[in-house]
Amino acid sequence: MKKLTMTDINAYLDGALSEDERREIEAAIEHDPTARGLLDRYRQQADELHRLYDPVLDEPVPANMLALLRGRGPAHG
Repeated sequence: MKKLTMTDINAYLDGALSEDERREIEAAIEHDPTARGLLDRYRQQADELHRLYDPVLDEPVPANMLALLRGRGPAHG
């Protein structure tokens, strides 16, 4: 059975694995309480980060930042 790494667990949580890799990770998690605990902690951390920072995605982009991104320098007004 594969010993899981942080990279494995992050890729699993991100949905960045092939179907075979995903099944391999799930089998390892099912049979390894330590791996299951690590997955649970990572999932909780990701959920908390989303709770804290996702609302920022709905905030308007400041005018000065938009001007800089559009290459016009700082906005005036």
